[in-house]
Amino acid sequence: MSKLVSIQNLSFAYPEEPDQALRDINLTINSGDFLMIAGNTGSGKTTLLNHLKKELTPLGTHHGHVLINNTPITNLTKLQSAQTIGYVAQDPQTQPVMSTVIDELAFPLENIGCPSDEIERRITELTNFLGLDQMINRAISELSGGQLQLVNLASVLILRPKLILLDEPTSQLDPLTAQNFLTVLSRIRQELGITIVLTEHRLSTIAGLANRMILLQHQTISFDGTPRDGIKEMIKDDQLAYFVPSIPKLFLTNRLTESKLPISVADGQAAIQNAHLKFTKARQSATSTTDNSPAMLTVKNISFTFDRTKNVIDHLNLTVQQHDWLAIIGKNGSGKSTLLSLLAGLRTPQHGKVYLNKQIVWQIKVADRIRQLSFLSQTPTLQFTADSVRHELTTQANELNLSDAPTRIANVIQQCHLKSILNQNPFDISGGQQQLLGLAIALLAKPDLLILDEATKGLDPYTKVVIGRLLKQYQQAGTTIIMASHDMEFCAQFADHCAFMFDGHVNTLLPTKSFFANNFFFTTPINRIVRDQVADALLVDDITPISEGR
Repeated sequence: MSKLVSIQNLSFAYPEEPDQALRDINLTINSGDFLMIAGNTGSGKTTLLNHLKKELTPLGTHHGHVLINNTPITNLTKLQSAQTIGYVAQDPQTQPVMSTVIDELAFPLENIGCPSDEIERRITELTNFLGLDQMINRAISELSGGQLQLVNLASVLILRPKLILLDEPTSQLDPLTAQNFLTVLSRIRQELGITIVLTEHRLSTIAGLANRMILLQHQTISFDGTPRDGIKEMIKDDQLAYFVPSIPKLFLTNRLTESKLPISVADGQAAIQNAHLKFTKARQSATSTTDNSPAMLTVKNISFTFDRTKNVIDHLNLTVQQHDWLAIIGKNGSGKSTLLSLLAGLRTPQHGKVYLNKQIVWQIKVADRIRQLSFLSQTPTLQFTADSVRHELTTQANELNLSDAPTRIANVIQQCHLKSILNQNPFDISGGQQQLLGLAIALLAKPDLLILDEATKGLDPYTKVVIGRLLKQYQQAGTTIIMASHDMEFCAQFADHCAFMFDGHVNTLLPTKSFFANNFFFTTPINRIVRDQVADALLVDDITPISEGR
């Protein structure tokens, strides 16, 4: 393979920051590599990725060199940069600039001066390759998150770059859509020879597709090799062990194999069969104590439409008991976010009622409602108004008219790990940190009902567990939680009940164990590989190997 990217002795510090964000980075990326960049929050993954595209290079103090095809990246013209390096962002909504799919794909070609017949030919070929031909005339606003991210990828791919950079591209996608998107990436690499460099917290699927992995620790590269070998290194670190996908974690923690480490479901099933491994239930499942509790939230026959032609929410009924934790699962575009906004009183249905403690939620005075109910949007920046994290918390506490505001603020700073960013602008911090700030604001009120829309979006696996345990503490202290999520393992670990959102309804509301054990697609990797032996096993800790079978 020929050398495509060369990073030589790269160090970088953001303005007015005493510590380096990157330190002594030396890295060669070959043509045709599928390189995954792993590391915990703050390790420098996004900063390193942004140094690979001239237009994204952050402001600050730089040392060292980044070369693309032996040319310093700073010397590339805008045209050369666009035609050599593509970039797909984490949030699908931020990238499109045009109103329809066809215009979005034509726009980059028009910018580089392609003739109209060439534009038409490229769009025809690419949309057929990616399966976008049936939606080419659709409005961008009508697309689901997965469709939109595929269009974003297409708008980059249409310039035929040598290198595509992706920053956690599946973090806002449901599991099946994420799997499809990553499969497309693998095809692009295998069939077109395009180099892929990607940051990702969820390593389970990526590890089976990438040929190479680097691990960032303490702002420098601590490992460069195959994903399987990288996972074996990660399991040795207390925090990075949380990043290890559940299937290899099962085999590593129980020392079940000395051969090739299983990564995928198929690998795990084959290893179990070949070694005749047997498992039993490791612990009794905790049972929900909320079934006989009074209702906290009652939804009666609500319907909602944006365009008066199709109901996004269609005659939906739902009851959530006090102190329950309900996770609502469904594909992108199924209506989860719309439902949560109705439950929070931020929208009013065209039909039906939502009752919070027997009061119609949108009729409760705002000052009273925000003390009883807190809502975390999947886009927390929509709730930010101040110029620093500290000021944001103070402003929100003042709106709540808290008598013990300093104590409450200090508590959420500590609980949500915000101390190091208190003086930073909320719009300048990372997506994961914005999520933590949004959660801190929601927790300030110690609400009776906490409504969370994709609460774990942008969080690394270690931080997810920290936040899950924190939310459990609030739940045990009396808070009821309703959450929409794409994160199956987080829901399996922490929620009491789960339900599907589909066709405007909430379906199959069941205790968490029963919900996932009865699913075939929307379940956890551990359930997929051992369900024949332990039907309701969802997580690594749910099972233990039987020694005779080892």
